[in-house]
Amino acid sequence: MLSMFTVTGQVLKTYIQPGQVDKETGEIGKPSVKVQIMGEMPVMGGESRLDLITLTVENQKTFEDLKQKRVRIALGFFAPQRGTIVYFIPKGSVPEVVAA
Repeated sequence: MLSMFTVTGQVLKTYIQPGQVDKETGEIGKPSVKVQIMGEMPVMGGESRLDLITLTVENQKTFEDLKQKRVRIALGFFAPQRGTIVYFIPKGSVPEVVAA
């Protein structure tokens, strides 16, 4: 898959987030697998800041095997409301290990 946007950073943690409870029916939704990647985000003036991004992934093992490694992966995002950005990994994207 070709993406114009990528994120590069160190894989810190993977975890399973329990499904949310539907307030009306009480049903518990499907759990989701998450990965947390720490990377540098450029800021105005040429500096950068560390930023932790949490993404939903299809396969926990893929990222579990990459813990503490520096990776690059395609990134998509959208803004459902002003001041909020939701990041996601496009389906079929595979992380690439990169040199530090």
